[in-house]
Amino acid sequence: MISDGSNEHLLKSILDSAFNGIMTFKSVRSETDEIIDFEWTFTNDIASDMVGIPSDKLIGSRLLQLMPGNEEVGLFDKYKEVVKTGKFSTFEQYYPGEEVNKWFRVSAVKLNDGFTVTFQDVSDLKQAVMEVETRGKKYRKLFEESIDPIFLANDQLVFIDTNLAFQRLFVYAEDELVCMSLEGLFADRGHFNLFQKKFLEQGKVEEFETILLDKEGRKKDCLINCARLEDEETREKSFIGVVRDLTKRKRADRELLVAEKLSMTGKISRTIAHEVRNPLTNLTLAMEQLKEEIPEDVEDAELYFDIIKRNANRIGKLISDLLDSSKPKELKLETQPLNQTVKDALNLVRDRINLLNMTLKEEYEADLPDISLDADQLKVALLNLMINAIEAMKKGKGILTIKTYSEDGYLHLEIIDNGKGISIENLEKLFEPFYTSKEEGTGLGLVTVQNIIQSHKGEIKAESEDGKGTTFKINFPV
Repeated sequence: MISDGSNEHLLKSILDSAFNGIMTFKSVRSETDEIIDFEWTFTNDIASDMVGIPSDKLIGSRLLQLMPGNEEVGLFDKYKEVVKTGKFSTFEQYYPGEEVNKWFRVSAVKLNDGFTVTFQDVSDLKQAVMEVETRGKKYRKLFEESIDPIFLANDQLVFIDTNLAFQRLFVYAEDELVCMSLEGLFADRGHFNLFQKKFLEQGKVEEFETILLDKEGRKKDCLINCARLEDEETREKSFIGVVRDLTKRKRADRELLVAEKLSMTGKISRTIAHEVRNPLTNLTLAMEQLKEEIPEDVEDAELYFDIIKRNANRIGKLISDLLDSSKPKELKLETQPLNQTVKDALNLVRDRINLLNMTLKEEYEADLPDISLDADQLKVALLNLMINAIEAMKKGKGILTIKTYSEDGYLHLEIIDNGKGISIENLEKLFEPFYTSKEEGTGLGLVTVQNIIQSHKGEIKAESEDGKGTTFKINFPV
């Protein structure tokens, strides 16, 4: 094709100085005009070095005879397609034959009844890319399969990505969380502002304890660790965060605290009973003896004896109530429906609700599983809560709501009123012995309620706001 020897030498010199390997082939056809092989017509030095065969041995040789691996890896068919269609083709190919074992970026173009092909050795680049991909897959696997909920967010704390544990904890689908802000999960806006201030100032937040809400509005006690990430090339900032669900641990801590309180109350009760009942018994006996010795005509004697007797009986009852409130209940458990026990307790206060012209709302989830209950004991606890709720509401304006439902392996019961509510400081003392807001109260009613619920392996807690009503939440394990 090139007749002038000097021009041919110049062209070869130019092609040999190229960074890529270059080869040209002509088609070898059968009697039926099918391409059965290709014959080398040119190769530059780079190409010769790549395949490890000298140029003089390549020129005039057939491709499949010297390098049969071309057929095995599909290169031969790709070259035939280029000659048949005349279309330019470029692709990456791993070549494991003839001790080459390299990755090439290949470009082939038709030339007369053959083709020209250029090779670029991309083995190092490919290896680096594969290592990055392998590391990426490994980290992605760790991210997706982590037991702890993990999220990635931009510098505005809007979610970019979340793992399955995060989605399960907050009951959101992956596409629902994308473009949603972490702020939307915080139960308290003030807590989020504090969290945001810390990460803006320090670039990270460690062991931040707060309450987060799931999609259904349920509260989760959580611990958040969050750190800033920065892309070295783009300088783009993002954040990675790990959330730890403390709800079960907090529940266990509360149960332990309740058990400790009941134990301490029991010790106090037994001490009081011992120290008070003996002198009280002596006082009562002395009073009876004195009553026999004083003449009947003594003015107002009977009045004073009656005052002493009534107050002595009140002290005795207070001691009995104190002992009963702190003593673990001996339950007569039977597997039965929770809804029926709740309805039976409610029937005992239904007339009072009607007389006070209050509204009663009942929301019972059907098909709740039966659980082990002592119906009589539980009715005592529920009756106490319902009476408290009624007494906290105004006549003609009160709304008492009773709810039951199942969730997360527990049966839940809520008793909700729209009464005067409880201040935050008093809410913390609600289940303490002798705390009461009633003039005639002993402060032992809710201690007894808590003891009964605890004896059923359940948990009770109160949520309230001054002037906005109170909700008692009880749950029992299924």
